[in-house]
Amino acid sequence: MDTPLEIVLKNVENKTEIENVIYEKLDKLEQSCAHITSCHVLIEQNPTHQSKKFSYHVRVDVHVPPHHEIVVKRDSGRNTHDQLPAVVRQAFIAARRQVEQIVERQKKKVKAHTRERMMPTKLRKAISSQE
Repeated sequence: MDTPLEIVLKNVENKTEIENVIYEKLDKLEQSCAHITSCHVLIEQNPTHQSKKFSYHVRVDVHVPPHHEIVVKRDSGRNTHDQLPAVVRQAFIAARRQVEQIVERQKKKVKAHTRERMMPTKLRKAISSQE
């Protein structure tokens, strides 16, 4: 990466454990795409209405050249039993899927539709009958 990883943790306990999960998942993400320019991770822990439970908000921003910005948001929402490392992993898995799709498009592994196939069927038949 051109820019160092930026991690923002708000009201989060076990910061070292969460940072280790982030670095582990970032390594896997970089294996999918070697030319990621930057990655920003924001994690917030918000108290819910019940006294001892928390909800988590995870946001992962990844920039891939030339002009691709991937933003993945994951919330534990009402599932307050979800552990924060699991929510972080889900966010990075979603980001990795999107990065892999970008890489496939850049390598042109995704099938491109020809102009003829994009035409309506009636128009295609009319053109072929004239020839």
